[in-house]
Amino acid sequence: MPPREPRRRSPESAVYRLPANSSAPSCSPFFTGTRAMESPTEASSEAPGRRGAAARCWRVVRASDGSVRGGVAAWYRDAHDESAAASDVLVRVEAAGFNYKDALACTGHPGVMRVTPLVPGIDAAGTLVGAAAGLPDGAPVVVTGNQMGETRDGGFATHLRMPAAAVLPRPAGLSAAEAMALGTAGLTALLACDRLDRLVDQRHARTDEEWLVTGASGGVGMLAVACLAASGRRVVACTRKPAAAAALAALGAAAVAAPEELVDSSPKSLASGRWGGVVDTVGGRLLADVLRSVRTGGAVAAIGMAGGSDLPTTVHPFILRGVTLAGIDAATQPTQAERLVLWSRLAALWPRLRDRFPVVRLPLDAVGQRAAALLRGETIGRAVVIPDL
Repeated sequence: MPPREPRRRSPESAVYRLPANSSAPSCSPFFTGTRAMESPTEASSEAPGRRGAAARCWRVVRASDGSVRGGVAAWYRDAHDESAAASDVLVRVEAAGFNYKDALACTGHPGVMRVTPLVPGIDAAGTLVGAAAGLPDGAPVVVTGNQMGETRDGGFATHLRMPAAAVLPRPAGLSAAEAMALGTAGLTALLACDRLDRLVDQRHARTDEEWLVTGASGGVGMLAVACLAASGRRVVACTRKPAAAAALAALGAAAVAAPEELVDSSPKSLASGRWGGVVDTVGGRLLADVLRSVRTGGAVAAIGMAGGSDLPTTVHPFILRGVTLAGIDAATQPTQAERLVLWSRLAALWPRLRDRFPVVRLPLDAVGQRAAALLRGETIGRAVVIPDL
């Protein structure tokens, strides 16, 4: 089946206007600060609630011929207001997390980019512009899920429109940048660890039992290592990036090694049952190999597909060892009440992570380069987009 074509916004309802002199962003490793798609006249549009400040976004556009362009452009409040629901609220964005899904959206991936044009960014933190959702004007808030960065514009902007019910108070003690260093990655890691705690059959546990985190050099992987270690698990971090070893050890990993050293990739349907629980952020062949190495009554929480969406496995781990494979989706699974609890737990965990968790801050004009680097597997830890940087 061919990829689904993103739904196109009509000129009347389009939230953003494409500058005539736009060009594709550079895709060099990491970022060089090169600007793209910015017009001096459009970028001078005044930000709502911030007199004299330019309201900007990083927007991706899929043309009718299938080509994709992305870069910095003006954010237009008037057009947004015309298409916004009466219950929508305005958030002044101070920081947005940079997730794998955001990198896919930046390339125009049809599985993520459901409308065009689109501002990526599946989570954001900032302050309310005007009282709403039972919170006062200027209240610090976080926003995740609710299809932002997919079917509606996301956090890679100075401002964000979202339904009032989607906005949550930011935990005390967390700055916007710190909240987004955790962000959807932190919510996902906590959900995965909680699910494993419920699913893993402890009757078959060993005293020296190891739990595995694959793709451990990424944001979700590192946060999963920290969460499991904080709960007393002996955690083995799986990564092909030796440069991440020191950070992973500081976050609580008992051992760090490459997949080839940890996973039996032989053609046998079952391998030695080593792992009690697994947080897998990779998917594909590695997930299939890991499933064969989970002990009786163990469980795997699957949260990513950087290694591919196919799963070449058999039913043997499930019917001969009682292994459970559980999918984790932080965007849709937790209710808003559950998100509040998760955020409070992340805030409590942050002091343990603050000086150990690698986080890079990016301006809007570095988004395209970071997306390319992330998709090439060249990044470690988390990135946070600071729209006003």
